[in-house]
Amino acid sequence: MNHNIICFVGSNSSKSINVQLVKSLLKHNMQNQTVEYIDIREWQLPIFSQDIETNEGYPKHIKELAEKIKNATHVLVGTNEHNAALSAFFKNILDWLSRYDKLVLEDKKYFVVSTSEGGRGALSANEYAQSFFHKFKAKEVLSFAFPNFSKNFSVENQVVVSDELNSKFNDIVKEFIK
Repeated sequence: MNHNIICFVGSNSSKSINVQLVKSLLKHNMQNQTVEYIDIREWQLPIFSQDIETNEGYPKHIKELAEKIKNATHVLVGTNEHNAALSAFFKNILDWLSRYDKLVLEDKKYFVVSTSEGGRGALSANEYAQSFFHKFKAKEVLSFAFPNFSKNFSVENQVVVSDELNSKFNDIVKEFIK
């Protein structure tokens, strides 16, 4: 079954390991699905504030992303971690989205993917993102925290080199698109 899936990664780094992992996942694990990847790394959004919201309204990128989420059945989100939390860049996007239209996030199936160089695979940020989507009434939230990025991923070939982790990825992807 083919779903309307959108995907974005909450990192603004040009060298994001989360972008690399998610793009590899799309290429190797979701090749039979139609997925729109939205590269949000270059968005220049002001830090959310009620004053900006009241005086200037909502940034056009947030309106566009909200519309894409609204029309999607599934949302694949890559999340990076800074100091055991979401990056300020990604948290800001979630803040704007939830203020623009909190209903846009509900009743969707989410898959939260994260990675880091450490053994927890950015688990703290991953768990925060999961709780955020649950709070806004996600239909279902699946997750995967990919540990030890440099050890388990070939940057040169852009593939997961751990058979065990690749198998787990495949199992979760099957559940996500079921």
